[in-house]
Amino acid sequence: MADKDKTMIWPAYLDSKKSQKEGRKIPAKNAVSTPKLREIKQAAEKLGLNPYTEKGKSYPKSWWENSGRVVVDKKFSKRETILKISNLIKSSRS
Repeated sequence: MADKDKTMIWPAYLDSKKSQKEGRKIPAKNAVSTPKLREIKQAAEKLGLNPYTEKGKSYPKSWWENSGRVVVDKKFSKRETILKISNLIKSSRS
């Protein structure tokens, strides 16, 4: 995907069960356990990021897992977007 106005969010970016080598992009204390595409999409909708899911896609570091991904509008930096989505998922789970 060559769209510069979009950011891809893979579940591995937010997964507290993954190491940074396995693809987690935020500190483990900010991450959530096994995030679902639905949760990521709902959080992105709350942030007004116009998300859509692409099921059946595989994160390159774990190509054998069809985790899917969520594509969102680029309003913040990638890290900031991931942190905001993770925080919204945490608050919705509690």
